[in-house]
Amino acid sequence: MAFNGGMSAPAHRPAVFGGSAHPADPSAPAGTFAPGTKIQVGNHKVVIQKYFSEGGFAHVYLVKMPKPIDGTDIAILKRVAVPDKENLANMRTEVETMKKLKGHRPIVTYYDSHASQLQGGGYEVFLLMEFCNGGGLIDFMNTRLQNRLTEPEILKIFSDVAEGPKGNLPF
Repeated sequence: MAFNGGMSAPAHRPAVFGGSAHPADPSAPAGTFAPGTKIQVGNHKVVIQKYFSEGGFAHVYLVKMPKPIDGTDIAILKRVAVPDKENLANMRTEVETMKKLKGHRPIVTYYDSHASQLQGGGYEVFLLMEFCNGGGLIDFMNTRLQNRLTEPEILKIFSDVAEGPKGNLPF
C-alpha cells in the first residue's frame, strides 16, 4: 500500500534489487540491508549507502537517490516493522502529518513512502525523508551534559519546535 498517494489496500513488497559485494555492517542488527541494496520507495529507487541506527521497530539507513531533491541526492530511509493494522494506521498518521508539515524549516522533509504486507504477517513500511547531517535534538542535548544550555538556546529550540506545526494542525 503506497502512502505516497494516500493509503489503500495492501500492496506487494517493494522491489528490493539485491545487495552489492559489500558485506553488511557487522555491528548492525540482523535483518539489515547491506550497502548497495536498491529499494523502490514510491517513485524513488534508492541505494543503501550504510546502516545508520535503529529504534523501536525501525532500522534507519543513509541512502542515495538517483535524482537530487533540494540540491542533494542523500536521504534517510526509515524501515519500520509494523505488527498489525492498528499500528499500520499509526504509521499512516505519521506519514500524513509529515506531508502536512512539509516545507516548514524546522521539520524534516518527507519525500516518499511505501507500505506492504509481509508473508508471515504484519507490514513493512518505508519512509524516505530529508537527511539532516547535524543530528537530532537529543544528539545536541547530549553534547551539552556538562555545560547546560543557555536561556537563548532553550528559547530557540522551543521556538523551532513550536513553529513547525503552527497553522497546519487543528490545535
